[in-house]
Amino acid sequence: MKRFLCICLILALCLSLCACGKKNTEAPSTPEEVPAVPTPEPWTAAPENTPEPVTAPATPDTRSFHRVDITADNWNTYFQLREIPLYSITNSGVIAQVYQTYCVVLRDEYLDLAKGDGDYSVDFSFSFDLYYNTLKVDTKDYTYGHTDDLMFEVSATKSATYDRFALRYSAYGTDHSRYSGYSNAFFTGWANIHPDSKVWSGFYIDLSKVTLESVSGYLELAD
Repeated sequence: MKRFLCICLILALCLSLCACGKKNTEAPSTPEEVPAVPTPEPWTAAPENTPEPVTAPATPDTRSFHRVDITADNWNTYFQLREIPLYSITNSGVIAQVYQTYCVVLRDEYLDLAKGDGDYSVDFSFSFDLYYNTLKVDTKDYTYGHTDDLMFEVSATKSATYDRFALRYSAYGTDHSRYSGYSNAFFTGWANIHPDSKVWSGFYIDLSKVTLESVSGYLELAD
């Protein structure tokens, strides 16, 4: 009887060892890979690293020129104040933001007369009232306008410098990444759309009420 029990215990032990050996040799199961969820493109995120356009070297201007000194009496003969909105465009081709620039620009009749590679420079100082207001922006047709919904913000005095690198009014509507930090803008600000109300808000300056505080410098114009 004892011999029979010993044989049974030995058989049970062998079966147990076989089972353990089989369990240890099995490869662990590999969980199925979960596909990554794509991150949606934010609607208002225009590329910040848009490369600057490559421009050809300026052709030397061989015309003859004369110097025109700019004073408080004649500055508005050659210059005018303009609002030049520049648009930040999404990858989908709609306006994400409006980069508002209030600039002093050369009048159209003098643009082709100014020396293209000249060293002229005119420094201005302007005082003005700045307002917040709601805007009318067509994000697909790239149209832009102010409303009568004005809220006074602050009175300010700012400077601007006009030279051959100045932002031109013809840049209106162009992607702002090509034009930033231009010194002939005496005020710049961002206009944005509210994510909930979908109302655009930005800044407004009544250019007819901007006051020239000081001006000095000269232009080089073709004869």
